[in-house]
Order: sequence, then structure tokens, then C-alpha cells
Amino acid sequence: MPISREYARSLFADLTQSAMVPLDPDELIHMPGLAQHGHVFFGDVAVRCYKYKARWMYDERDIRRAGQALAALPMDLDDVVDVQLPAYREFEASDPEEWQRVDWRRRLVWQMFGQARHKAHDGRPYEEWDDSWKRVGANGLPGDLTWEEFIAASSRYRHSQNMAGTRILELLTWSGERWLLPRAYIELLDRWAQREEELVNRARICSSCGLQGPYWDGWRTSTSQGYVTRCPPCSGAAFLPYAGHLRGVQYESARRRGTRADDYLCRLCKKRQASAWDHCHEHGHVRGPLCGSCNTYEGKSTAHSFLQNKEGSALHLLECRVCR
Repeated sequence: MPISREYARSLFADLTQSAMVPLDPDELIHMPGLAQHGHVFFGDVAVRCYKYKARWMYDERDIRRAGQALAALPMDLDDVVDVQLPAYREFEASDPEEWQRVDWRRRLVWQMFGQARHKAHDGRPYEEWDDSWKRVGANGLPGDLTWEEFIAASSRYRHSQNMAGTRILELLTWSGERWLLPRAYIELLDRWAQREEELVNRARICSSCGLQGPYWDGWRTSTSQGYVTRCPPCSGAAFLPYAGHLRGVQYESARRRGTRADDYLCRLCKKRQASAWDHCHEHGHVRGPLCGSCNTYEGKSTAHSFLQNKEGSALHLLECRVCR
């Protein structure tokens, strides 16, 4: 039976009240892995997301199974071991595909150093910035970052700081020499990393020809039935190129409403099925069909970023005749 995200969150929270691992049921609302593989993880338990009548929902049976499994998960909180965190590396020094992959230890290190850098640079002119924030202090944290500050920052951004739907900082401790976590929790996160990698690799496969796509900037696109993976050649063969036939048409007009955007190829990236008619919000004119990724980027990025990073973006914006 399909249930709403809100009800799924409430049900899951009730089922896992006695769980030993600290869980964040709000993950069911935010759906962090939706675009990558269509599941929400709690530890190594993957809950599938479904699109039903244009809304993302869950199967109640999946929520109950996940909640019961996590409530029964044994964990000895006194049996702690060294986390063995890797050395810090800058994002710029990493392959984009590498830092997209699931590695919870590396992600934890980036969170620590990211907060230390933010504290060191906040309010200081650029010419005074240095690398002092990279030095690890006696408390195990880099720079002048305190544990209280790290906890506070992680609470503000907990949905990006969570690990597999769990609140890792509630279990992490500093021995004076090493970072420690319960052995069973480390094993749980390691199983999560392996399981999520499997789901991501499966979701990278083109549904039409079976070719596996890139990890970075993949072929997934949002449709009315959910996310679908198609390679650019298969998308080009399946959907129509947009030829500007709605140029000058108002978004609210009957002519636009009679033409489905998802019959077309995205006019910007030209490799995904379109999902929406983008339009000028000031003048109301249709600009063209965009995939979910390009449409979101156009709506949420800065004008400079959109124009710099999306080929053909200036001509796309000028599809509005009044803007032109």
C-alpha cells in the first residue's frame, strides 16, 4: 500500500524508538539518494521510493520491514574500535568520481576539515587566509575547531552530515589519540557503502541498450513515473528535438498545455528526456523543454553560474521575446 512520506516518517520513528543505532527518520522526507538510485538508506537497509500519481511515496510494508530490522539490530556500545580515518585531501585534488563514491570515513574527514576551514576564514579578508586550519589539534579536530562547534554545525546541516540515515556524531568519541566507534556500527556503515555502491552501479545502466553510464554527471532523469536511466544516443532516438514551435507562446496558454514536455529532448544538455516547459517568470513566455537537472540548475544557480556552465544558456534565456 503506498503511503506518504510524512506518514512513512511517523511510522518509522515509532518502530525504531528502541533502536540502538541513532537514526534520523527525516531522511524519509528529504530522500537524499533519490536521484542516484531511488532508495533511502538506514544503515545497510535500503527503502525503495515510488512515484505514485506524481508524488513520491513508499510502500508501507517496506517501512515496517526496515523499522523492525533496525529496532532488532544488536549493538554493544562498549565494544569500540579505532575508526582509522584517512588523511585529508582537498576536493580539487580528487577525481570527481572518487568523491562522489560512498566512503563514510573520507566523508567524515571532509566534514571536520570543512568546518575548520569555515571557522578559520569566516570574517577574514582573503589575503589573510592560510593553511593553519589543516593542523590537527589535541582534541583530534583540525584547526581551532572545538567539539561543541563541530556538533552545532553538524546539527544545522544534519541531512548532509548524516551517514546512511544515522547520526554518526552521537556515537563518535575521541580517546585522546584516536577516534572510536562501536565495532558493530562500523561494520554497519561498511555494509552500507557496499550496498549503496551496488545500487548506484545498477542505476547507471541504460534501460534501453544496457550500456553503463558515468558515475559523475550520469544519465538519470526524472519522469512522471520516477527516475529513468538512458544514454544520450538512446534518448536522442526516443525523444523529439525541440525546434522552437512554442516560441512566443505564453506558459499558461492552452497551446502549451496541449504539448507534453516529456515528448522532447532537453534543449540544453541534449542528452536527457525533458520533464518540464521552462518559461520566463517575468513575462510568461515559454523558453523550451528542460530535463529536471537543467531546470533545477537554471532555477537555483546564480545567473553567472548558469551562463558560464550551461552551453546554449544565453540563447535559451532569450527565447522569451520580451527579454530578447
